Amino acid sequence: MGFMRRAGTAVALLVAFAALTAAAPRGTAEGSIAVTVLLDLGDGTYVWSSVDIEDRLAPNATFDAIVAAADAHGLAVEWTWDGDWGAAITDVGDRDPTSFVGVYLWNRTAGAWNFTDVGVTTLVLEAGDVLAVSNAGYGGVAFEERFPAPTPERPYPVLAFRGDAWNSGAAASSAPSTNRLLWDSDVGVPEIAATPAIAYGYVFVNTMRELFALDEDTGDVAWRNPGVRGFSSPAVFSGTLVVGTSDGRVVQVDAATGRERWNTTLVSETVFSGITSSPKIAFDRIYVGTLNESGGPGEVVALDVRDGSVAWRHATGSIHYSSPALAGGILHVGVMGLLNTMSGIDFDPPHGVLALDARDGSEIWFFETEGPVAASPVVFGDLVVAPSKESHKDGVVYGIRRSDGAQAWRADVPAGVSSPALHGDTVFVGGGSLNGTGRVTALNASSGVERWSVVLNGPVQASVAYADSKVYVSTNTAQGTIYALDPATGDTLWSYTPTPAQYILGSPVVADGIVFAPSDNGHVYAFGEPPEDVGYAGFLNPITLSVVLVAAVAVGVAAFVSLRRRRHA
Repeated sequence: MGFMRRAGTAVALLVAFAALTAAAPRGTAEGSIAVTVLLDLGDGTYVWSSVDIEDRLAPNATFDAIVAAADAHGLAVEWTWDGDWGAAITDVGDRDPTSFVGVYLWNRTAGAWNFTDVGVTTLVLEAGDVLAVSNAGYGGVAFEERFPAPTPERPYPVLAFRGDAWNSGAAASSAPSTNRLLWDSDVGVPEIAATPAIAYGYVFVNTMRELFALDEDTGDVAWRNPGVRGFSSPAVFSGTLVVGTSDGRVVQVDAATGRERWNTTLVSETVFSGITSSPKIAFDRIYVGTLNESGGPGEVVALDVRDGSVAWRHATGSIHYSSPALAGGILHVGVMGLLNTMSGIDFDPPHGVLALDARDGSEIWFFETEGPVAASPVVFGDLVVAPSKESHKDGVVYGIRRSDGAQAWRADVPAGVSSPALHGDTVFVGGGSLNGTGRVTALNASSGVERWSVVLNGPVQASVAYADSKVYVSTNTAQGTIYALDPATGDTLWSYTPTPAQYILGSPVVADGIVFAPSDNGHVYAFGEPPEDVGYAGFLNPITLSVVLVAAVAVGVAAFVSLRRRRHA
């Protein structure tokens, strides 16, 4: 009979392993080796760690390395024990996955992840190995195999709009300190309102005419699909893209070829925009909102990632642009309201922030705002932070308690459709109305107290990105400009005005050390430092761990962890 255990620290491993380690094929002690561990939490969130293992042949050395890597990021590990097959990891990071955990080793020759052929208790690593653990390794229904998108070659992809499960808009990647242009790709399609996703060596860009994949290194067009188009930003999942379309469908395509795998119609009658919300994918499900252009209610919908079948639907006001944030099994999404068909641009109540149970779509709470919420909420600890475009005002940012949906704080600062970025305890908010002035404001995420505010050359309606001590924004004005700002002061570190100058609504993103930014002039730009050959193991920017296995006696194994910082190569 199996039993469950949790490992929250790597200080003392459990006695339960003693029986297995006595029978496991092991050799004698060897010198210290360095390995790399990827923890893919299955909801778009992932972390890397470098781990030094003093004795790779010691009992449970690989399991210890995984636990230590998780512990360094404050993540718990759940595992089960069985007398026949030993220990199996069932959850990393308290995500409560509906799918099953997979364990992989990086195949340098093939440039791909391979499932391991033994469990983590008996797996013996070699120096330089790269190990991955994914909460979404196998589907929860059909047990289909799935593979992580981050790789040693491309370690910091952007898998969805706002990046991670809680919509932080922040990347762990390094980022350029100058506006050095790596490439400029003219895709020939004006008005790129969606934000790119980056994975597998491609930059995926949805436009009002077609969906593109650009080569991440050169900007060359790898493929295009004219059957998919719109405002929705793509989400990456196990070799595929999922995106909403202007004709009311959610479509899954192959990431390598752009060929459609399935499509599901959620809005049967559209006028122009269709589905503008960007999908959030976690484990076995896709979560997305719909816009009702006839003036009726919109919906939040959960789909099965395998075939696009509808798991549940929750009627509410229209979801226009906002992408759900997922934390603790709860979805948080901005509600625009009911489209006023007389004006065609205004939205009537209900508008606010909606919290739903991700399992069945049942409502937990609704926080009503004075105006429409087009931005994607960001989760900060026990709070949800959401900008709202208030009528007769420049905007308001709300701090909402996740526990009960009550207001914790309110900041009367310029805000609108731009989704905020979060780093540490600071939230960066873009604001400004079309043809008006624009501003970026930094707020204390716990209290809403303003830290600084800067005026740029136009409204900031593209969403904000953060990476490597820089805040990235673009302005939606005739002289649309891409800015890198100092997060401590708001001072401009560098800027770039594309030629020909045009409005910019698509947001900049940072992946693999590069800033990717679209413009309504039909170009996508890549900014970065000169390429360097840093070697196979030189890509990381996380914590490096030393796992020292001692006292490997019959009653169990004790492990002690020392931490040290390792600079990005």
